Amino acid sequence: MKKYRWIQGIAAVYGGIYVAALYYASGVHTGFKLDDHQLTGYVICGLLLGCLVWSFLVRTRGLRRLLALVLLGCCLALLGVTLFDIVNFNEAFWYFIFWVYLLPIMELIETIEFIIETRIR
Repeated sequence: MKKYRWIQGIAAVYGGIYVAALYYASGVHTGFKLDDHQLTGYVICGLLLGCLVWSFLVRTRGLRRLLALVLLGCCLALLGVTLFDIVNFNEAFWYFIFWVYLLPIMELIETIEFIIETRIR
């Protein structure tokens, strides 16, 4: 149960940091820029938020395992659009770069441990 909360917490922090990175990368006094390069990141962040809300509502072990994998998939999708330059950032992205690359790795480790832990029980 503790691992599942960690997975949810990491995914929530990652989504928040990624939205902040998107917001600050839009430029000074621009706000939320919804062009084709930024929109992909916002859509994946929205999917992450929806899955996160859904993950708080489930109670069965099987659905929790599934949603842990879905949250991991959303985090890895955000990392993928960053690595393959699908989402464009400017210099302000460097404030967030450590967390954008570290948190999906933490999410992956916690999810693997959670899946293994729930398989044994």
